[in-house]
Amino acid sequence: MEILKNEYRFPSQTGVGEIYARSYAAEDKAAVRAIFQIAHGMAEHGERYEEMALYLAGQGFAVFVIDHAGHGKSACAEDMGYFGERDGWSGIVSDSKLLTDIARSEYPERPVIMFGHSMGSFVARLYSERYGSELAGAIYCGTSGANPAAGVGIALAGLIAKLRGGHYRSHLLDAMSFGAYNKKIENPRGKFDWLSARDANVDAYQADEGCGFLFTAAGFRDVFTLLSKANSAGWYANLPKALPVLLIAGEDDPVGSYGKGVAQVAKLLSESGQQSVELKLYPGLRHEIHNEDCREEIYADILSWSNAALAKK
Repeated sequence: MEILKNEYRFPSQTGVGEIYARSYAAEDKAAVRAIFQIAHGMAEHGERYEEMALYLAGQGFAVFVIDHAGHGKSACAEDMGYFGERDGWSGIVSDSKLLTDIARSEYPERPVIMFGHSMGSFVARLYSERYGSELAGAIYCGTSGANPAAGVGIALAGLIAKLRGGHYRSHLLDAMSFGAYNKKIENPRGKFDWLSARDANVDAYQADEGCGFLFTAAGFRDVFTLLSKANSAGWYANLPKALPVLLIAGEDDPVGSYGKGVAQVAKLLSESGQQSVELKLYPGLRHEIHNEDCREEIYADILSWSNAALAKK
């Protein structure tokens, strides 16, 4: 099957720059049976999902992958890790909806699966709250449960942004967010070992200029806000109850509190009346399960669940 790649640009709803996005789909549009949209994580970019996108495109999906504001080809060097001075967290959710609209204009009447990883899982969760009735399913990968420090993070990042400017890059905020993530890894090779048990993946991440950059104070405030809102009582109450949800994560992922935080989200979803919630934790895997040595198993699980969700529509 011939897979074509297309590129898109449109003004960001954050008010900062233009959004860059890419798609992967069969050359024959009649072979496309559904849309699969990807929201990437913090301090990375959409091109890192190309292998998974090509796999799914070969299975009949039109895969659309965004570079969020402040990331990848959607940002200049100055604006990396910056979503705007006000409500940037909301703007990046709206950017994802604009990409969905583009996808639907190219593939009318195809159902949509929304996938988000890490920070992108929070984007996908808030997207699901706003637009979940229009989705066939939602996959939250490498997400986390409630963090009691999120409110402190919002306040501190907001204060630093006010005193030093929204573009100020704070090592304190970075250490507060990620400083403990390597604590269960014996003899870590560097600061990003928590991302993956696969050395080649960690090395590629560290060598990529579009990854691992220090976020701005305003950017940290928006990420903490995404985390807080995605775990609020209102989110659980407002999520459309008929929306099928899949939660996937590594058991050794510190972002999800080594499985406990992800299990908490699944439990609260079920208790809130969500009709279809599935949870799968992968032993021995860390944060980027879709980039581990067993990634083809992860792709297959995503495909199988997506096919089942589509069959319900």
